[in-house]
Order: sequence, then structure tokens, then C-alpha cells
Amino acid sequence: MRQEFKGLRSFAISAISMAGIITGVTFANAAELKVAHFMPATHPMDKGVMTPLAEQLNEATNGELTIRIFPSGELGKGPAQQYKRVVTGVADIVFGIPEYTPKRFSKTAMVHLPGLFPGGEAATNALWDNIDLLADEYEKTKLLGLWANNPSVLITRDRAVRTVADMQGMKIRTPNPVMADLVKAWGGIPVSMPTIDTYNAMNTGVIDAVMIGPSGIRSYKLNETAKYVTTNMPSALDSFYLLMNKSSWENLSDEHKAALDGLTGRELSLRGAKSFFEAGQAGLKLAQETGLELIEIDAEADKEFRTQMQKALDAFVANVGSEKNIDASALVDALAGKS
Repeated sequence: MRQEFKGLRSFAISAISMAGIITGVTFANAAELKVAHFMPATHPMDKGVMTPLAEQLNEATNGELTIRIFPSGELGKGPAQQYKRVVTGVADIVFGIPEYTPKRFSKTAMVHLPGLFPGGEAATNALWDNIDLLADEYEKTKLLGLWANNPSVLITRDRAVRTVADMQGMKIRTPNPVMADLVKAWGGIPVSMPTIDTYNAMNTGVIDAVMIGPSGIRSYKLNETAKYVTTNMPSALDSFYLLMNKSSWENLSDEHKAALDGLTGRELSLRGAKSFFEAGQAGLKLAQETGLELIEIDAEADKEFRTQMQKALDAFVANVGSEKNIDASALVDALAGKS
């Protein structure tokens, strides 16, 4: 009897061990990619880009490769550190803004030049049409997405802006170095700060205005802090990236690489641009519905804005050319489809 019990016990242990091996193999074949961003989970980029990507990748790999999204800076506070987080492997994938590390992405910043593109879709296609010219800026990572939103609007706390004269002395949060130089040229005082800080800064009067893509009105509740929105100034648009850690990419199987490649690149980027456009329209609608005055500058004012900003734009292009040792004017022409 005792011998029989020992035999059954040995069989049970063997069965449990075999189950553990099989389970181990199952988990070894599965992988989870950590995606970090700094916006709330309700942000258009989470809902319109990252969450759909996670769902599609799960389906394409039968659950063998999944994505877990960490919003609101859960993997580290500070949007400016997103590029560092992906390079060092704190996250497998990050969403970020090139302007937060402008020296690394100064060629990409050429897409921000005011008047170069009518909107985000055209700018996004231009980026991918010329991606070889920008590739060195992304060489330390795997580039999954690169897109743009629509030109920035000016959201003002208590002063309507219809002409250049209206901007004199205003402290204005600017989204990128291009717009910072333009605000100076227009007589304003540019202030650099992360978008997540703009609500409190507007509410407390630390700044007088925010220059941001129109989607930011809803995302950051800026309609609660302002009275006016100037919508059609010759302003810059912003660019955004989705980057993957190189080691995380290289450790994927060929099948999983193919699956991820098939869901990213230009296709994902155009979805990002579309999501921003739709969110921008919703933001402007919200502003109007909550009592903000939407202002469109007239042709004479538009000409004055453009005249005063031209010297700053020329200097910006020349500076990038000097820093990168490239013909920056040729790069601008290439993005604009002139070469």
C-alpha cells in the first residue's frame, strides 16, 4: 500500500513539473511591451492611437505580444524625459514631443515652419515622404510613428488678439522653439512649459495666453481659463513621435516584428494626425459652446504677422543648417515638395 502511495505521489510530482514546464514555455513565448505617455488616459492620442494599436497587436499575434499602456507619467514624471526613457529602456515604447529635446530633433522641427502646411495630414505625409532625410535623428530607437497636428491657436486669458499690436507684452506659453521666436518677433514674451502645467498657469495669471494645437482646449480644459481664441494666425504646428527601445525591438521574434511593422509607420501616423484634427474641431466647438469668442484675423493683420515673423523664420532655418551642417533651406523645400 505504502509503495503504491509513493508511486502515485511520484506521478503527481512529475505531472506538476511537466505542467510547470509547459506553462513556462507558454509565458516565454508571450511578451508585454510597456508604453509610457504623460497625458491622461482620455487624451486623443491614447484613445485614437495607442489603445487601438494595443488591440490590433493583440489580435494580430493571438495574444502572444501585447501592449500595456502607462498614462499620466506612471513610468516617470516629466514629458521632457520621454526620449531618455525609451533609450534607456525604462519603457519599451514612448509617446513624446520632439520639441522637448530640440537639439536632437532640429531637422524634424523644420516641419513646424508656419505656412508650410495647411494641416496635420499634409505635414505627416511630408515627414514620411522625406523620412530618409530625418533618419539620423531616430537612429538610437525604432521609429514607430511620426505625425503632426493642425497649426496652433492662441488662447488668451482676458485680452482679445486681432492684430500684432494686441500681443505686445503678453506672456505666452509657446509649444516649440519656432513659435517662441515668432512670439518675440510679434512683441510677446515666450514662456516654455509642459502642456500639463498650462491650466494652473493661466488660472493664476502666470501667463496671459497659451499657444497650442486646438485639441488642447478640451484635453487640458483651457476653455475654463480663457475668454478668447484666435484661430487663424500664421502659427506653427507640432510634431509627435512613437519610439521603441532598440533592444526591445531586436528581442522580438521575426513574426512579431512583422506584425508590429504592419501596424505602425505611416498608417499609424496618419491615424494620429486624424485624431488630432478631430479633437481640434471638438476643442473649438467646446470653446464656442462655453462662451469663448472665436476670432479670425483679417487679411491685413495676417500680412503684418507674416512680415514681422519672416526674419525670425530665416534665422531659425539658418541656425539649424549651421548646427546640423546641412542645407536646411533644401530640407524645407523637400518637405514642402519643391525639390
